[in-house]
Amino acid sequence: MNVKVFWGVVRVIGLCALIIGAASAGERTHPQFDRYVSPAYPSGLRGGKAFSSVRVNYDIHHDGSVRNVMLVEQTDQQSANATLSAVKRWRFKPWKVSADMPAEIGESVHIIFDQERRERRLRMLLSWERRKLFEVPNE
Repeated sequence: MNVKVFWGVVRVIGLCALIIGAASAGERTHPQFDRYVSPAYPSGLRGGKAFSSVRVNYDIHHDGSVRNVMLVEQTDQQSANATLSAVKRWRFKPWKVSADMPAEIGESVHIIFDQERRERRLRMLLSWERRKLFEVPNE
């Protein structure tokens, strides 16, 4: 399979999963992507290392911007750099602030880069989790 075709399929699957998840929740509880950038697959995994994992925390502001991108865990620097670079370029569609959609949403994304040896193909698994944002009380 052509590499460009493969990454196109990965992007479509990821976006479909987000859309289906939001639709099944009944209400819009996750911001919708305006621009999604897929992390570049680390070249170090192509030659033998079969697995890499990166977890990144970030905040989404109601204007759609992504802020406070922070690396939480990594198995290697090359995968971490690719993931950070992609997440910093993500943009979401702006939304009206409500009880379900606050002005700022904290999220964590866990990206697993994996090479299935039997099938000789590369895959990337993504999972999202909402984080609580802690406010410092005014003293």
